[in-house]
Amino acid sequence: MVGTILAWVKANLLIVISSALILILLPTGWFFSNSWNKSIQEKATQAYNEEKRRLNSASTIEYSLPAVHKGEDGLSERRAPNSKVTAFYKERKAEREEQVAEVVARGTAFNNDDHIVPVDGLLPEAESQTELKKQGTRLSELVAGTEEAPSLYTRILRKLNAGDAPDPETLTASLKQYKTQQEAAYSATSSDGRVSVEQAKLLDQDLIKRRLGEYAGRAESIAFYCPLSAIQTDAPESGYSYVHADPLAQGVGYDSITESMVYTWVWDYWVISDVLKAVASGNIDASGVSLAVPDAPVKHIEMIRVAEFAAGSADDAAITDDFGGGRDPGFTQSSGNDEPKATQSYTGRTTNNAYDIRYVDMTVIASSQDLPRFFDALGKTNYMTVIDMDLSEVDVYEALANGYYYGDDHLVRATIKIETVWLRSWTAELMPKSVRSALGIFLDSDNPDEYDG
Repeated sequence: MVGTILAWVKANLLIVISSALILILLPTGWFFSNSWNKSIQEKATQAYNEEKRRLNSASTIEYSLPAVHKGEDGLSERRAPNSKVTAFYKERKAEREEQVAEVVARGTAFNNDDHIVPVDGLLPEAESQTELKKQGTRLSELVAGTEEAPSLYTRILRKLNAGDAPDPETLTASLKQYKTQQEAAYSATSSDGRVSVEQAKLLDQDLIKRRLGEYAGRAESIAFYCPLSAIQTDAPESGYSYVHADPLAQGVGYDSITESMVYTWVWDYWVISDVLKAVASGNIDASGVSLAVPDAPVKHIEMIRVAEFAAGSADDAAITDDFGGGRDPGFTQSSGNDEPKATQSYTGRTTNNAYDIRYVDMTVIASSQDLPRFFDALGKTNYMTVIDMDLSEVDVYEALANGYYYGDDHLVRATIKIETVWLRSWTAELMPKSVRSALGIFLDSDNPDEYDG
């Protein structure tokens, strides 16, 4: 039987091999065919989905309106293109951009206000070094004041009706003259030609009343006390110096005047004048009438000082020297091409590409109840915020002995730090090129090749 089968297989070997191949290749072919079909199916599905996404994307548009106010959410949606919807978003976006531009313009105008350069031809750049020295000297005389013309600070104090206590020498001379006249009158009516003990006592009381009357009369005639000596600047080598002292007499020679130096003089005046204006503004009643010292919230500015502004990189010693080599509180010197770094106050503001921060320290004697009115006036005058304050008692008798009469209010001595903001949208146009370079400010009109680094 087996032999018969083997004989048949040998005789029909081709048929046997073909049959075997068919049995083996059928499942193998199905396996590979199935895998190939799956791959084709995946590729086709992927191509379909991509084309679908492309068509969907081409058939929809993202409409959006940016947020304008802090904390506001912007409006955004995707939908099929629609001419009316497109026109709506276009109009609303134009309106918002116009509103933003108007706010920026009004904010810049508020910050700029009437801040001008007192001397023409100085900022941002003098025509020549000779003109710089000439006009710079003129500015220094305006800052210090001369016999012919009062200083800028004297002028602003007069404009705001601020002043000092009665001059002690003048008052003493006046009272002495009055005493002599009264003694002569008493002597003329006395039988022995002498002033009696009772008359002497009455005359002493009369002199005290007259002295106090002069103090009270002076207080009733001005808006607040602020002697010129109270206005100071931060001097790095000799401590705090009086701002009205002639800068050229404080070691700043004619030949050493620089554009960044005169810009700092002007900027300091802007800062201090704004704070003085805020004091005057806060000392106004509800009907807009200026209050006299006895009724005013801020009665006496004992000290007002604007801190130095730091500018320049570590490898730019010339610029740093021009600014006095000092630092604003919270300002850290940059190095190389790094941006300046600053420690934020609680307001979160630091000097950046949009604005600069200047700090003011001042000490005032004020009504404890009405002092917040001065804080409100700061914000209404310019971008100024109180960031620190310490309170202490006031010895009214000592103040009265020095000629200062404050009225009946409860008083505090407030030592205050004020943060002021200066928008570069207008200050940069007045900054000398050396200052702009130190601060990393480049105007459209600047030639980058003219800057080092």
